[in-house]
Amino acid sequence: MPRLPIPSDTEGFPEETRAAMRHIHKTRTTVPPPSSYLTYAGKAGGLLSDLVEHLRFHTTLTPAETELAVCTAVRAADVDYIWAPHVKLGLKAGAREEAFHAIDTLGPLDNLTADEALIIRFGRELLETKKVSDETFDAVRKRYGEKGLLELVALMSVYTMNATILRAMDHPAPPDAQRLTPR
Repeated sequence: MPRLPIPSDTEGFPEETRAAMRHIHKTRTTVPPPSSYLTYAGKAGGLLSDLVEHLRFHTTLTPAETELAVCTAVRAADVDYIWAPHVKLGLKAGAREEAFHAIDTLGPLDNLTADEALIIRFGRELLETKKVSDETFDAVRKRYGEKGLLELVALMSVYTMNATILRAMDHPAPPDAQRLTPR
């Protein structure tokens, strides 16, 4: 059971929370966790929702690349709640099962495409080892340009924040959700 109830646009919640809920409903139609929890902080919930929306759907990255980046960040944070739906979205967008398996198991990147391996290696260095090598940085910059490089950093960072919010709220994945492989 989550530590706080998911807010709604009802009198049981402060007006600032309710306004953030209305903003998210207007722009996304649903208010999924963790944006829903962040509405307790008022406008921050709406801003997070807007940022996630932009980084998922309006960058230079393809939908498949976006979902590989999201799942790499979620694996680093070990949050099941985000993992399963984004694997499904990634597969639908054309990402390969082999890439998700490598992310999930922290396995080798040898049998992946150059782009799959690059995104995953970059994310692992950024979020797992906490140091991006010059070689990886330069390869991402060459492949995606400065804009794509920073879009990858921002996308992985926002999903790390999402995972942190869910962890703080103790928000569980649904009982039937696909789980990450234990480390």
